[in-house]
Amino acid sequence: MADGNRASVGDVIITRSNDRRLRLTATDWVKNGDRWTITQVGQLGDLTVRQTRSHLTVRLPAEYVRQSTGLGYATTVRAAQGVTADTMHGLATGQESRQQLYTMLTRGRTANHLYLQVVGDGDPHTLIRPETVAPRTPTETLQQILDRDDTPTSATTLLRELSDPAARLFDAVQRYTDGLHVAAEQLVGPQIVGALDGQADHIVPDLTSEPSWPTLRAHLLALAAESGEHPLLHLQTAADRELDDAGDMAAVLDWRLREPAAIGQGPLQWLPGIPGAFHDHPVWGEYLAQRAALIADLANQIREDANRDSTPPVWATPGSLPNVAIVGEVAVWRAANRIDPWDRRPTGAGQLQTAAALWQQHLDRSVAYRSDDRSRRDVQAHEAARKDRRPEDQQRWPQPPARPNSPPAARL
Repeated sequence: MADGNRASVGDVIITRSNDRRLRLTATDWVKNGDRWTITQVGQLGDLTVRQTRSHLTVRLPAEYVRQSTGLGYATTVRAAQGVTADTMHGLATGQESRQQLYTMLTRGRTANHLYLQVVGDGDPHTLIRPETVAPRTPTETLQQILDRDDTPTSATTLLRELSDPAARLFDAVQRYTDGLHVAAEQLVGPQIVGALDGQADHIVPDLTSEPSWPTLRAHLLALAAESGEHPLLHLQTAADRELDDAGDMAAVLDWRLREPAAIGQGPLQWLPGIPGAFHDHPVWGEYLAQRAALIADLANQIREDANRDSTPPVWATPGSLPNVAIVGEVAVWRAANRIDPWDRRPTGAGQLQTAAALWQQHLDRSVAYRSDDRSRRDVQAHEAARKDRRPEDQQRWPQPPARPNSPPAARL
């Protein structure tokens, strides 16, 4: 068959192309996505098949079998609509909608089994995405699917959503940080990038298997682009101290590295500024400046909208009195990190990157000290636990950076 598999009598197959010459009736023919049960195998490779829906039979020529058929036991959710089986085994990546999940979990008559993908797909372009840096738990992945509704929306609703600064900020932040990382890779060159990927495990065994390796990798490349030194030198310097009791070696090493020197501050408190090596680049300088200005502008709009809204935020505990400034900053953080609107944690799940973790801690502390006694006790317990960390980790907890007074100068 076209997928390279072999089939025999009794196997279920699926056809992958329409062919009006292969008639079932005067008004019906073989179509893409139809499922069939093989009833006879011809000597030349042709198949006699019975459609699972209508039970009508047709002979599929050998040429059609070789080009347009495959085993029908596994299929996409869309193609499985209307199909039933004794047992269903479904694979979900977290990108499905609640409607697709419902279709998947109602195909089996006696049992339905769901398998969730909880690791990356291996694509190097996704290494720096937040979901790769901080993978979701199976429960969080399932919740994400249930929260995604792909019910068709009207053009006016879609236009309103696309003009909402809170909806646009997440993508703007992703494009800015992706731009920084891609620029660093281009400036250091593919040979150095390949050397870092290939030799990092020789300096720290199994380092590239750690959850925070993508974050550390991007940090090392940014330092290399700024300083002109090989990223492995920076890695070797950070790894000189012991790592035996580190839960995530890459995270510890990332915290030990200095931040690349930047011209000005980043567009948000936890985002890096544009490094000098990128700032004067004929392509990346203008691109990153415009991206930074867009982020700063969207963030200001979100702060203004939050300040005008008299409704208490979903994360505010009864009796708490968060001031206007805190409400605005938390709104910006939640939009930039695409936190579920109904998540009652003010800043959502914990962050792994240094600057983001620092600013998240600052926001949580600011919210808690204006909330009830229980929230204040939780923050105090967290602070006490942090003081027990090793000195090398404590030194990376300075005061949160101040917000820039104005966005970087750039044309939009």
